[in-house]
Amino acid sequence: MTDSLVWQDREVRFDVGANQMSMRKGEKLVETLKNIEDKKGNEGEYGTLLITNLRMIWHCNSNQRVNLTIGYDCILSIEIKIAYSNSQGSSQSLNIRSKFNQNRFEFIFSTINHESPRIFTTFQTVCRAYEGTKLYRDLKLRGSIFTDKNLNLLQLEKIINRHNNIYNLSSDQGNLGLFIFTNIRLVWYSISDDGFNISIPFIQIKSIKKKESKFGLALVIETSVVSGGYLLGFQTDTLDAILQELQKLYTTYSDNPILGTEIVIEDSPDITEKVIKRNQDDVKFVESEYNELEKIGNYMVDDGGMEKDGKKELIVSEELGLAIEKPKGKTTVEQLWRIINVNATS
Repeated sequence: MTDSLVWQDREVRFDVGANQMSMRKGEKLVETLKNIEDKKGNEGEYGTLLITNLRMIWHCNSNQRVNLTIGYDCILSIEIKIAYSNSQGSSQSLNIRSKFNQNRFEFIFSTINHESPRIFTTFQTVCRAYEGTKLYRDLKLRGSIFTDKNLNLLQLEKIINRHNNIYNLSSDQGNLGLFIFTNIRLVWYSISDDGFNISIPFIQIKSIKKKESKFGLALVIETSVVSGGYLLGFQTDTLDAILQELQKLYTTYSDNPILGTEIVIEDSPDITEKVIKRNQDDVKFVESEYNELEKIGNYMVDDGGMEKDGKKELIVSEELGLAIEKPKGKTTVEQLWRIINVNATS
């Protein structure tokens, strides 16, 4: 099995531990930027911004327990703005809107260092590269991945082997097709229609095993939850040999995953070692529930829960015995009441 579930590019997390800030296998640091202000949630606090091939990480310089990790798959839009003030003159900011777990967040990162606009150019370059390399990381059904019966290879991909007479067991009669094994993924396609295909990156495979089915022994591939949690069955006369070969390729890939977005920024300082070794401890920092809710609330965008006429959705609160506006996301009235009580007594 590959390194635990790849969440780095698919989630937004707040105030994570040092182990979650560190690079996972296949994650590569692209750029490190100093003196970046998180204006939305930590105004006046400057920190360090790390841009990897999977996510953006910001941590406060004075307290690394205050941090953000924003996966590129969550990003909805990017905007660059220029602001002016009498005290600091002009400053540039990177505005990011993202969505995770039905909640929308806005992040604003600002810099007054006019000689280093890399926060904008680097981030935009990495995001474009991420969008253009999804087949490295995402399961694809019925994709346009062939040209004249030839697999369209990815930039870092090479074909390892091909196998004929492979039945896909997704229907009662089975569909005859072929396997293509590469250093990045497993591809099956129908012999009669290469548009009927499936591309499974090794990073999305949870397990590979032999299992009894209504067709007899079959090769069963289970995919991760984020890719749909599929159980895919295939049958062939050379089942044991194919199973052994596929498991070997899977293990080799797991030791050194290729996730795409191979980016080199010129004149970027070599600080990878420093980042990877940062504060490798097992200490967990736990905050009270109301503090966490308030912190996340600083970044939330109030554009949900609207009815068609523009009014807020109303619900009946059993706790209060009143009709109230529906709380954001999964926040409950009890949690909000706890916040009010604490603030009122502090």
